[in-house]
Amino acid sequence: MLFHVMAQHYWDTCDGARRAKGDPDVKPRTESQRWVEGNDKVKVLSATGHQTLHRLFAIVEADEYADVQALFTDQMWNGPIEVLPVNDMVAQRKDWGEWGK
Repeated sequence: MLFHVMAQHYWDTCDGARRAKGDPDVKPRTESQRWVEGNDKVKVLSATGHQTLHRLFAIVEADEYADVQALFTDQMWNGPIEVLPVNDMVAQRKDWGEWGK
């Protein structure tokens, strides 16, 4: 199952901004962005960011919503996260025999 994830944080909860200001309590980037690699239960197909809006986007594949939620738990402390199940429209069009027509 595919999911579209949008994670919003703010200038005051931004790990990068906090790191740049020398905040000793912020996790290193190697930990705070580990979700980009996925895990045994969630495959990250795409991970992008819009830095000026402090917003992260991902397309992930997983069998269970709970596994996606678990992968993004650390991001939830910085702001709201939206996880939506989505369809692969390219695959659908190919499956329907409509690709290239």
